[in-house]
Amino acid sequence: MGAMSGERWDVSQSRSVRSGWVWRGIMVLSLMALGVAIILAGNHQSLLAVFWVVIAAGWFSVSIWVWRMHARYVRGG
Repeated sequence: MGAMSGERWDVSQSRSVRSGWVWRGIMVLSLMALGVAIILAGNHQSLLAVFWVVIAAGWFSVSIWVWRMHARYVRGG
């Protein structure tokens, strides 16, 4: 019923922002994707390696964004 009340939902109210483990998990995923890219580059699969670097960069940027929101939540702002 809360979604139908017309109130806007803010991402800073989510459990993902309140928990410190979510941004850490996404960071680990980005490091794993970077590892996959390095392995693929070592096996001469450069196109796939570039795709995995793009995926790693996206996950890294999301983890930093969630980390900043979490830091703002912890500071009370």
